[in-house]
Order: sequence, then C-alpha cells, then structure tokens
Amino acid sequence: MPWEAVAAALVAALLHAAWNAGLKAGNDRLLDAALLFTAAGAIGLAIIPFAPPMKVEAALWIATTAALHLPYVYFLARAYELGELGHVYTIARGLPPLLITMLAAVTVAEVPTLAGVAGIALISIGILTVGMSPGAHARATLLAGAVAVSIAFYSISDGIGVRASGSALAYNAWVFVAVGVTTLAMAAVLRPGRIAAYARVNWKRAAIGGALSFVSYGLVLWAMTFAPIAGVSAFRETSVVFAALIGMLFFGETAGPRRIAGALIVAAGAVVLKLA
Repeated sequence: MPWEAVAAALVAALLHAAWNAGLKAGNDRLLDAALLFTAAGAIGLAIIPFAPPMKVEAALWIATTAALHLPYVYFLARAYELGELGHVYTIARGLPPLLITMLAAVTVAEVPTLAGVAGIALISIGILTVGMSPGAHARATLLAGAVAVSIAFYSISDGIGVRASGSALAYNAWVFVAVGVTTLAMAAVLRPGRIAAYARVNWKRAAIGGALSFVSYGLVLWAMTFAPIAGVSAFRETSVVFAALIGMLFFGETAGPRRIAGALIVAAGAVVLKLA
C-alpha cells in the first residue's frame, strides 16, 4: 500500500465517520440520506464541466453503483433508527474488507499476499470487536450486515469503474449525480410530499454532509486507481474508530475494554497491511 493511498483512505475515514454521525443525529434518516446525496450530486454537477472527460465504458459501473445505493441507503437509515452509531456503523463497515477481498480476487484478480490477508483480517476482527457489543439490537445488527453487503458490491463496482473512467474526479462527480437522483427518487416514493418541508429545516446538515461525502469518496476512488481495492477499503473502514469516538463524545455511547481492544486490533491490522 503506497503512503499516498494510506493517507487518502485515513482522511476519507474521518470524513465518512463525520457525515454518518450527522445522519444518525437527524430526525428522519432516510430523508437526511437522500438530501445528503442530492447535495453531493449538486457538487458533482458543478464539477463535471471542469473535470477531464470520462470514458463511456464507466457509465455501466456508475449505473450499477447508483442502483446498489438504494439498499445501502434504505438499510442504513433503518439501522440507525434502531441501533447506536458505534454499533451499526462498526458492523456496516467491519464486514466489507473481507467481502471485498474475496470479490476483488474473483473480479479483478487482485489476490493479496498472506501478510495482506492477515492485515485485512485483523482490521475486520478489530472492527467487529468494537461493534458486536453484548445486548446490541438484533435487527439493527442484521440491517447493518445488509448494508455491509451493499458496500462490498458497490466498492468493487466503483473500483472497476474508476479505473476504466480515465478520470477519478469525473467518475466521482458522475457517481454522486446518479446516486443523488436515485436516492431522491426513493425518498419521493417512501416519503411522499415531505421532502421540501424537511429540506427547508435541515438543508445545512445535508449540505455539510454532502460535501464531506463527496470529498471522502473522491479520495477513496483516487486511491483505488493505483492501489489494491481491498487494501484501500480496509484502511477506509478504520473510520469505525472515529465513529466510536464521536458516539462517545456526542451521543453518550459508552466505551468499555471491548471497544478499546478492538481499536488496538484495528491499528495492528493497519500496520500489517501497510507493511505487506
């Protein structure tokens, strides 16, 4: 893993945890998510005229990612309605590294070294140690697992798509335009007549979250153009440590020896993965 990819993924992790905290703080997580991605799509529209042209081959992967964001947003919103930030976020982000490693080996022939597998496994184990706390809401756990599967598939889609696009900036912009349109359409169906009124009250949170999401995922996509998809994803998922801290500081969530141990395992896995 090149240092540039590690740095980009870690900054993306912090930004990602921050916008998820904003989503958790909302009154209607589905509308919050739809507005957030709509705001990110507006940023994408503004950037497209200034970005290098994108190859048409990437369009299929953009459409695939946009479709996969429908279950991602729906299940994430429902999970946050039932469970704590630290629990839901950790499960949702803890499972994808291992799933992505398997998918990347099959789809793009990226087979990690034994040390790379060990690093990714340690990160996932540490993440799940943080998140699988005793007494956690069972349905929230299942929903977070469904989110993880969605993340794994759209990460592979975007890893392939951004490499085919010829421009990480243009690809990121078009992805968010497509995701913004699809999630807003889903919100219009599931929350008929409520979007405009909710947006008038919550537009600031949506705008900030959209900007954080756009920059965060842009860094991940850029890193995927020259570093292994699974490795970038594993480093990005260290965001669970930031999410756990945010949950403690702003949502009154508790941190015991289990979460501390999990964070240390994540850190150890990151070191192993970097050295692999």
